[in-house]
Amino acid sequence: MTHMLSARARAATVALLSGFLALAMTISVPPAQGSVGSGEERASRTEDVEWMNRTYELTCDDEVDKPVPVTLSDGTGTATDDAIGPERYWEVRIERTVHGVLPRLGKVTAIVFRCEPQPTNYFTKELRVYRSGDGAEIGRTPTFDVSGFSPEFRPETLKIEDGRLSADLAFYGERDAHGHPSILRHVTWAWDGREFVKRSETDLSHTDLSREQVTVDGIGPARIGMSAEQVEKAVGAPLTLVGDASHCTDGTLAGAPDGLSLMFMENSLVAVSVEPPAAVSTASGMRVGTTRDELSDTYGDEITTDSVEDGSERLVFAPTAPRFGGRIIVFDLSDGQVDRFAAGTRDAATVGSCL
Repeated sequence: MTHMLSARARAATVALLSGFLALAMTISVPPAQGSVGSGEERASRTEDVEWMNRTYELTCDDEVDKPVPVTLSDGTGTATDDAIGPERYWEVRIERTVHGVLPRLGKVTAIVFRCEPQPTNYFTKELRVYRSGDGAEIGRTPTFDVSGFSPEFRPETLKIEDGRLSADLAFYGERDAHGHPSILRHVTWAWDGREFVKRSETDLSHTDLSREQVTVDGIGPARIGMSAEQVEKAVGAPLTLVGDASHCTDGTLAGAPDGLSLMFMENSLVAVSVEPPAAVSTASGMRVGTTRDELSDTYGDEITTDSVEDGSERLVFAPTAPRFGGRIIVFDLSDGQVDRFAAGTRDAATVGSCL
């Protein structure tokens, strides 16, 4: 099967797309009051506390019994200690810092830490809460009592509201492989006067993407332009990314059909790709196996031949209505039948993948 572009052409297109998105990110847009980008949510400093540059006491989610001091600079650091063990160390970084007010505690700062014990191939996360005024630790949320891998915080969802801490976490099912949790839940915690206790744990509503259709706008509730965190929330399933969503990366959603993948650039969904064995179709019923004649009959003048090479052919459906914003669906054909298609922004759908 011929892939959407040669490796060299794909790399050049991805690099060009990265440049355009990076340029767009330089345009300053004031955040709405109370939004994630506001000073209240994102500040790395409150009063005299520099949260990204100080020493914390951490256990890496109970990797050790007694907390180990970890000094961070610009939000990252390395810890060595007898409690960790010989020839072992932790790589630690802050993933999210949120400020707010909790009953009986006043102004607080909640921080999600990511800890990577070395040399290993796994990571842990823990949530700790501090007094915003002087940085004194108040406590941490309790470790989850699970038989397998610990659930993974989705740090961008961490909030302090309605007198509670809250966040989404990806939990592992009995048969889930490490790094591929399949259950997304919303969890809240409250201060009971002595410690933080869990108040609720709710499964998020899950969308069966095998029943959804691909359009130039995405698939089901996963819409082009959403962040990785928004996609997870909308679909109600954990997203596994190959790489860093802040650059170009591909991802798959737990429970989605095999062969369905999502492409992100600068943490923005830019394309949805479908290849065998996925049986997902477009809103017009086009899918893997559809013939060239069926594409032409369905889309008429809005589909054109983009390239023909080595017995393969590419057809592009580009709806002209302004509301589609120039987004397209690219169909790759071999022997007159679709063997892969991608929908989204023109540049991303043309590439189809970051790989």
